Amino acid sequence: MRPLNSFFSFIVPLMVLLLTFAIYLGMNKVVVKYKQDIANDYSIVIITKTPLIKFNKIAGVNIKDIEIIHRENIIKGIKNKLSQSSLNMLKVRLPYFYKLHLQDFPTTRKLKEIKTALQKIKNIKQIETFSKNHNKIYSILVLIQNIILVLFGIILVLSFLILAKQIKIWFYEHRERIDIIQLHGGSIMYASKPIIKIVLASATVASITVAGLIYGFISNISLIIQPELLGLIPNIQDFTFDIIQIVVVAFAIPFVTFFWLLTKYKLQ
Repeated sequence: MRPLNSFFSFIVPLMVLLLTFAIYLGMNKVVVKYKQDIANDYSIVIITKTPLIKFNKIAGVNIKDIEIIHRENIIKGIKNKLSQSSLNMLKVRLPYFYKLHLQDFPTTRKLKEIKTALQKIKNIKQIETFSKNHNKIYSILVLIQNIILVLFGIILVLSFLILAKQIKIWFYEHRERIDIIQLHGGSIMYASKPIIKIVLASATVASITVAGLIYGFISNISLIIQPELLGLIPNIQDFTFDIIQIVVVAFAIPFVTFFWLLTKYKLQ
């Protein structure tokens, strides 16, 4: 197998793997950011008989804020439809309303735990978690994450198989050369220097190329994505650690494959 052909045989599946991994990392960031945005907008409405004593945690979930819904605003919307006596009676009997903002977007199970914990507070008369809408949103977010994860897993397995096949072909084509070097006292690692160089070069080029594509895509994202969605897209600084992960994967996958096949070759 010629070095140039070997190089492209390695770099193509590796590029596909790294691009898929980059998409997985990017989409995961988008989903996490979207969850946080929803958490900022999402609130649980509670109605109490008397003013609520504020608390910082419920069912193990941190509370970001407890917002008072002023009763005057509720009365203002209906006061024109009531007589003065009815209005006075309403002011006396009207309960207290609050919006409970959570620190993080809760899972469906956690939301049930929160509602159960709130129901145990005697002062609370009614709770509205908007669970139907919450469950739909949360299910969509989990589905997106699972689809991306499964896609990355499939690409990872396929890339591993393709890289393994290319390394096997190289060992087969250079079997006589490896045997001669071993007969003269050379190690199999020394005999494998050409394929190690190819693996090293393909990993370097693939990681640099994918990192460049990420940088270019994020830098010009406003030309591709609609303005309404730009708030969900992470900036380039958020991808610094992800690029490090991509570089690690670029070198780890081919070298793990190589050393695994090298060990098998030694045992033959």
